[in-house]
Amino acid sequence: MTDRSPSASQPRPVWGGLVLGALATAWFTLCLSALRGVQLWHYWPANDPGLWSEWHLAVWMGLRFDAKVCASAALLLWPLLAWRRAARPTLVLWGALYLILGLVNFYYYGFYKTPIDSVVFGVIDDDTKAVFQTIWLDFPVAQIAVFLALTLGLGLGGVLRLEAWWREHQRRFTPARAWLTGLAGTLLLLAMLVLAKGTLKGMALQPNHLSVTTKTFLNDAVPNGVTALHNAWFAYSESTQIGQADTGLRNMGFDSAQQAAQVLGWPSGSDDAVARALIADGTNRPNGKHLVFFQMESWSAEPFRYQAPQMDVLGRLQGQLTSATLFDNFDSAHVGTHPSLEAILLGSPVTPISTGRYREVVYPWNLAQVLRRAGYDTLFVTSGESGWRELNRVLLTQGFDEFVDAAALRLRYPGAQGGIWGVWDHYMMRYIQERLQSQPAGRPLFIYGMTTTHHPPYEVPDEVRALRFDMALWQGERSSDSLAPSLYSYRYANDVLADFVAQVRQSPLGPQTLMAATGDHIMRTVGNYTEPERQHLRMQVPFVVWGAPPLRCPDARHAPASHLDMFPSLLPMLGIHAGYLRTGRDLWACDASQPALAVSFVNQVRAPGTQWQMGHADTLVCQPPQRDCTWPADLDAQARARVALLDWNIRRRVLAGIAQ
Repeated sequence: MTDRSPSASQPRPVWGGLVLGALATAWFTLCLSALRGVQLWHYWPANDPGLWSEWHLAVWMGLRFDAKVCASAALLLWPLLAWRRAARPTLVLWGALYLILGLVNFYYYGFYKTPIDSVVFGVIDDDTKAVFQTIWLDFPVAQIAVFLALTLGLGLGGVLRLEAWWREHQRRFTPARAWLTGLAGTLLLLAMLVLAKGTLKGMALQPNHLSVTTKTFLNDAVPNGVTALHNAWFAYSESTQIGQADTGLRNMGFDSAQQAAQVLGWPSGSDDAVARALIADGTNRPNGKHLVFFQMESWSAEPFRYQAPQMDVLGRLQGQLTSATLFDNFDSAHVGTHPSLEAILLGSPVTPISTGRYREVVYPWNLAQVLRRAGYDTLFVTSGESGWRELNRVLLTQGFDEFVDAAALRLRYPGAQGGIWGVWDHYMMRYIQERLQSQPAGRPLFIYGMTTTHHPPYEVPDEVRALRFDMALWQGERSSDSLAPSLYSYRYANDVLADFVAQVRQSPLGPQTLMAATGDHIMRTVGNYTEPERQHLRMQVPFVVWGAPPLRCPDARHAPASHLDMFPSLLPMLGIHAGYLRTGRDLWACDASQPALAVSFVNQVRAPGTQWQMGHADTLVCQPPQRDCTWPADLDAQARARVALLDWNIRRRVLAGIAQ
């Protein structure tokens, strides 16, 4: 009688689990690559033929990352796959997790124009209910459900068929062939280890391998959902771990703060000398003017370019621009609302820094503290909810005297309506106007206003829905189904800002009030900016100032600048010359020694005619693309030095606060 026991006729279970893992790795790699193909097909920009020359590089590198994450999982799950009763549930859970993450990455890219990043963990800090309401209202839920069912059905059905085939195949082994199992298993194990590493030699695949083309769109397609989530978590955990004071310095290529200060021509005798050089040290002579500053939600600069009678996106704001100073070549410091808020208020490249474990650390150079020391009352007003990122606690800790949010506005204005993120912005504007009018004489007021209405799902008051735009006049990217709703919301935001400015300027408060507005980041619906001639728009937001003196250098309105240059320009207009952080240059000073740079905290830099990523000469893009340009090594060094010192400054302060 032939012995048919597993030990005599089949591969050892330990090797059988490895084979099953290898089969699942091949199948799930194929599934993840198919999802990438769908992503490329679905979001492919129609007006950038240059993508075709490099698409294969992204597909190949993406395939390698797919194999890496699948082989890694197979090796980790090997013991469960070797256990017959656990194999099928393990495959189902493994496959479901990877496929769902792949779909999340697909739709996340459609919304944010980036793979899953650290912003995804903001759902913990945001108004979670509102986030999921946004998903329900703004995302194609039915389409997602169908796509999910189809993906899981095909993906899990396929791997279970492979599992059944392998179990049947195992029965064909005979004792005479069983000796090959050890050799084959060893070779298979080596192959899986190579796949998990991602390379035959050199360092394993890492985040820096994700940039394999000159096209952001293609590079964004390289990471699968698993890779993107892993990188996002790493970035998020890094941003909330302060590390060492010199972490940012070293990342930017400097051994010390003194070395970075020397690049900028600042005093560099000691760390304390560098820290002092970062803070403006003039003499304050406050002139008593009020300052009202608006951080406008998703206020992109691109729609300004397409303003027309039948594409009236500016609305009543257009009439107010004739008396304003508009900087039309201006970048945001970051790509999210909260990171930009911290960049503007605190001058911090490290984000989030005002929440979590460091929430009690006070930064003496933050704007509220600077203006309080100059005799100002300080007020933060938002049309959103106070629980978002703990703003009601964070901002009071940092020196704001008052905090007003949607709940307070509803109480003040019974019947106030709004969307899922708060009340309509015009209630916030109404409150600010009334607050200015009621301010005691001799007490200047600093108001930081943060709008929220122009946010997905782009809900607006009923009267705004009656507007009509000729979408044929829109010259930018049109791939988003939310483009038209976002433009109506954009128009509403412009109208309420214009109405506020007009009312203040026409009142006795006008000569005594300096007003400014900028966007926190671009709209999520205006495109991928893959074309070389449009890449400079990737972070552009308006910066508009009312009540400022004429520019001594009118061309400064068109020179590259960023959020980092705003308050070094605004505060001197109030007679404040000391105590604030020297994040950038004074746009009114016409200082030839200060190069015209648009510096961001996501390492993008723009100079006249050029754009690049800090420290990477191979990312240089000429603007316009047809012109010749050379790598501006000196400007790159200055941009890196400035961001590195701001990073060092914030980490140094946090570490000092922890030690107290």
